[in-house]
Amino acid sequence: MKSKHIILGVSGGIAAYKAAMLTRLLVKQGAEVQIIMTQAAKEFITPLTLSTLSRKPVVSEFFDRRDGTWNSHVELGLWADAMIIAPATASTIAKMANGIADNMLITTYLSCRAPVFVAPAMDMDMYAHPATKANIEKLQSFGVTIIEPATGELASGLDGKGRMAEPEKIVSCLFTNDLENTSLSGKKILITAGPTYEKLDPVRFIGNFSSGKMGFALAEECLAEGADVTLVAGPVALSTPADGTGRGCVRRIDVESADEMYDAAVKAFPDCDAAILCAAVADYKPATCSDTKIKRENNSEMTLQLIANKDIAMRLGEMKTPSQLLAGFALETGDGIDNATDKMKRKNLDLIVLNSLSDKGAGFGSDTNKITIIEQTGDITQLPLQSKREAAKAVVDKVKKFLSVLLLIIGLQHSVGGFQASAQELNARVTVNSDKVQGTDKNIFNTLQKSLTEFINNRKWSNATFSQNERIECNFTIIVNSVSGNMFNAEIQVQARRPVYNSSYTTTLFSWRDTEFDFEYIEFQPLEHTEGTLDSNLTATVIYYIYIVLGFDFDSFAPDGGKQYFRQAQQIVDITQSQSSWNGWTAFGNKRNRHALATALTENQSDVFHTLWYNYHRKGLDEMAANADRGRTNIITAVTTLKDFKAARPNSILLQLFDVTKLDETVLIYSKATTQEKKEAYSLFTSLFPSASARYEALKK
Repeated sequence: MKSKHIILGVSGGIAAYKAAMLTRLLVKQGAEVQIIMTQAAKEFITPLTLSTLSRKPVVSEFFDRRDGTWNSHVELGLWADAMIIAPATASTIAKMANGIADNMLITTYLSCRAPVFVAPAMDMDMYAHPATKANIEKLQSFGVTIIEPATGELASGLDGKGRMAEPEKIVSCLFTNDLENTSLSGKKILITAGPTYEKLDPVRFIGNFSSGKMGFALAEECLAEGADVTLVAGPVALSTPADGTGRGCVRRIDVESADEMYDAAVKAFPDCDAAILCAAVADYKPATCSDTKIKRENNSEMTLQLIANKDIAMRLGEMKTPSQLLAGFALETGDGIDNATDKMKRKNLDLIVLNSLSDKGAGFGSDTNKITIIEQTGDITQLPLQSKREAAKAVVDKVKKFLSVLLLIIGLQHSVGGFQASAQELNARVTVNSDKVQGTDKNIFNTLQKSLTEFINNRKWSNATFSQNERIECNFTIIVNSVSGNMFNAEIQVQARRPVYNSSYTTTLFSWRDTEFDFEYIEFQPLEHTEGTLDSNLTATVIYYIYIVLGFDFDSFAPDGGKQYFRQAQQIVDITQSQSSWNGWTAFGNKRNRHALATALTENQSDVFHTLWYNYHRKGLDEMAANADRGRTNIITAVTTLKDFKAARPNSILLQLFDVTKLDETVLIYSKATTQEKKEAYSLFTSLFPSASARYEALKK
C-alpha cells in the first residue's frame, strides 16, 4: 500500500465511527488517504477526527465555504489508485447505481477510473430488500467490488446481516486485489524449469520429456508483472525471457542434474519473496556414473541401481519463512487432487499446481496445458485447456494474492496495536531457582539467569516485525535440583502469553513443564547459537521452546501460520539425536517429551488443532472486545472441533496441552454465558476431559 492514493468515502450510518480505524490502518500501511464525507456522515463522526488521522483536510462539499475554492471531483477521480466507500448506506448505494450525482462523494465516484470497493452497512431488512439487492447487483455489473457485510447485532437491536465489514477485512480486500498492473514490482521470484538429466556415463542419461515451456511461461509472466526472476533451468532449448520495459529482469542459471538444481535453488531462495517449483526433477539418479561409455555386452539384461535425489521442494519448505510463498507442481496419473494435496501438505507448500496428462494437448512438449490449482485453504481452481502463457497468468495471479495475504499477516496483524517502534518478538523473563541446591556459590545461578535473559532477548528469532505492546510475554523458570561440577540437573517450566487486541487482557499461548533437563554450564562462558548447529543441551532446549512459543503465536493469527517454527523445533529434535548424552529428545513409547511434542505439532493430523488455535484466538478472543457474545460463540465453535481431533488422535499430547493451557480460560469465559450455553459447554468438556470434571463444575450453576 506504500504511496498508494486511496479515496475513503464515508456516508451517514452508525458504522461511520469505524472509518477512524480504517483510515489509521491505511495510513499505517503507507497509503495517502483522502476522505470524502457526506453531510449525514458528519452527524456520526467529526471531520476533525478523520482529518487528524489522514493528515489531509476532509472534503465534503463542491466549494469551500471559506474562500470559494472548488473541490474538483474529476481531479480526485484521476488521482486515486482505489476508492473505498465505507460505510455505504442504502441511499448511497442507490445513488451510485443510478448515477444520482447530488453530492461530492457520488460525483467523485462517477469520475473515478480506479477500482471501487463498497462496504454496505444498514439494517437487515434494508439490506435484504429487493431494491437494495438490485442496486448492489447493478454496481457489481459495473465492476465494483462489494465487501460483504457481517451478521450480528445491529444498531436497531435486531440481529441479522448488515453490519459493515471490519476495517481489517476491508484492508485485506485491497491487498488481495490488484491496484496496478505491475503488482510484483520489486519482488524477487525463484522459478525452476525444465527436466534434469542424471548421467549414466559420458553419453547417456536418465531424464524425462519436459520441455521447460511451462516454467519459462511463468518467468515471462512474472517479468511482465515487474518481478526480478531467478530462473534455474534444466537442459532446455529455450531463449531467456526478456522484457523491454525495464521493470524487472531475469537472471538465468543453467543446470543439468538434480543436485545442481538443488544447490542453485537452496542458495537463491533465502533472498526471494516466492518460489515456483515447476521443474520436472528426476526423483532418482544412478548410484554410480561411469567415466567411460558403458559397452553393450553379450548379456541380454543390465541391472541399474538407483538412489534418491535430494528433495528440492521439501528442503525449501523447511527453509520457508512466514513472509515467503512456496508453490509447487505435481504431475499425477491417478487420484490427482488427493495426491497433489498430500504433497502440498508434506512439503509445506502454500499452493500446488496439478498438471494433466490425460487431456490431449496438455503436458510435456505442447504449447497448451490444463491445470488445477490447489491452495492450502482448501480452494480448488480447475482451468480449461489453454495456452501455457494463459495458465502461467492464472498461477501468477494466485501468487500475487498469496503474497498480499502474507504481507497482511506479517504487517497488518502486527500493526493493529499501535505505532510503537518495532521490537524483538520475545519479552522473556528468566528465573533460576536454586533453593534445592546447598553448598554452591549462588553467584553462578545469577550469572546463568543473566546470560539466558540476554541470549533470548538480544537476538531476533523470526522475520516478523513486532511493536512494543505486541511482544510475547515469556517466562522461563529453571528449577535446579542438583549441581555436580559443571553439570546441572533441573527442570524447566515455560509459559508464554500474548496480548488480546483491543483489550488489556493477555492470553496464555503455551504452558509446559519439562523435567528431563540435564545440561552443562560453565560460568561466564558465552551462550552460542549458530543456525543448523547446537552447542549444548541448555541452548538446544531453550531454542526449541522459543520456536514452539513462536509457532503458537503465529498459529493464533493465521491457520498453520506457525508451521515454519514448529518445523524448526522438529529440526532441533533431529539434530539432537546424535547427542546420546542429552536427555528429553528421544522417542520412547508414549513418553511426553520434546520429541513427542514436536512430532505432534508437525504431523498432518494436527491441522485440525492449528485451525482451532486460530479460530479460538483471532475469531474468538480478539473479537470479544467488540462483541462478547460473538467472540464467545466462536470460541466454543472452535473448541467443539476437538471432538473430531480426539476421535482421530485420542492420546495426542496436544489434548493435554489444550487442557493445561486453555481449559481454565475457556471455563472462565463461559461462566458469564447463558444457562443453555453453559450446559452445552459442560457437556462438551465432560466428553473431552472427563478426568478434569471438578474444574468446570461452575458451569452447572
